[in-house]
Amino acid sequence: MSDTVVDVLAELDRVGAILLDRHFVYKSGKHGSGYINMDPLFPDVALVAAICAELVRPFANEFDTVASPATGGVVLAFAGASQAGGDVAAVWADKTEEGFAFERAGFVAHLTDKRVLVVEDLLTTGGSVVGVCREIERHGGTVVGVSAICNRGGVTAEQLGVPRLEALAEVSFEAVSEAACPLCAALVPIVDDVGHGAEYKAGHPDYPGGYVSLLL
Repeated sequence: MSDTVVDVLAELDRVGAILLDRHFVYKSGKHGSGYINMDPLFPDVALVAAICAELVRPFANEFDTVASPATGGVVLAFAGASQAGGDVAAVWADKTEEGFAFERAGFVAHLTDKRVLVVEDLLTTGGSVVGVCREIERHGGTVVGVSAICNRGGVTAEQLGVPRLEALAEVSFEAVSEAACPLCAALVPIVDDVGHGAEYKAGHPDYPGGYVSLLL
């Protein structure tokens, strides 16, 4: 974890990004009681700028381009490049059926023969970042590292295949299989509009604990 000026976890909690004591379904299919939803962060322009300054600070003067996976990372790429100053460019990779691709006009030119910093809001498995990094390398760019707001999956630089990984905060939420989930056993309602509760609901409409929405 980097030495940061911003107390990232405190600020995420302040804007309502940290959700506790509920019943969530994660991307892995496992269940747990905690979740970080970065969406409430993005309307706070001043906080986004401050956090992005912290994201790029450990790599100062080491990159020409800031890249990210869409969609949440798009804001971070632009704000990160802005905070870096100079002629730093910002690009993002769109999600495709095959993975991620830099499809927008002119984006590849800011990857080829460039030093690229990849930024992400939340690392859980690291799969999206891996896809973006490999696409950057395929286009002749050099990934100098990855910088994330929060690493909640214990992801390492080695897992991402990058020389360096920085995270402004690290958290660990217990995740268990559906079969071993005490929340399921207690019939605690599953959140269906944060995380992957909607997909679970589609496959398990008769879950006896029912469902609840938090973002109404």
